[in-house]
Amino acid sequence: MNSHSNKTFFNEMAKDWNKNMPIINYEIASSIIKKFQIKEGCSVLDVACGTGILYSILKDRNLSRYVGIDISKKMIEEFLYYYPYRDVRQGNFETKLLLEKPFDYIIIFNSIPHFNDLEAVFENAYNNLSSCGTFIIAHSKTRQGLKEHHERIGHVPDKKEPIPSNELLLECSKRYGFLDFNIIDEDYFCFSVSRK
Repeated sequence: MNSHSNKTFFNEMAKDWNKNMPIINYEIASSIIKKFQIKEGCSVLDVACGTGILYSILKDRNLSRYVGIDISKKMIEEFLYYYPYRDVRQGNFETKLLLEKPFDYIIIFNSIPHFNDLEAVFENAYNNLSSCGTFIIAHSKTRQGLKEHHERIGHVPDKKEPIPSNELLLECSKRYGFLDFNIIDEDYFCFSVSRK
């Protein structure tokens, strides 16, 4: 799906998005936030923030700064309906993006299958991370679990691997000089690297 198709799809789905959100997604998001010790004083860029699943967990952590970014205007409207006056912006993380200040954490949760230009994603992550900051790509399903889910619902993904392969993630990580490459693909999928 290209960025225009993504925008259209998520604009159409935004109104009912939270009604269809499984509780397990919140539980996994919460465990990822705990695993990486995202706490008071940290700054977070939430890429493809949708209606605010990560923010619903982060909001009570006294972050120094939170910015959400999403390609879909309607998703942002839903986010701001639930959490007014937050810093949520419309933007495409597959085009060059440089925000005002770098972040301690950049997180893409449950959205990586909708990204096609992994190079651009890694470049933007690198350029918007603080020194020693952490870039996280996570999904509430494992790679195999996501493929099985797509089969069950009759969805034909536009790429063979909805979650990029370890080899591709490692290649992009090396290209941008990321360190501490780590992948979990057991109960859920979680990739992380840090910026030197």
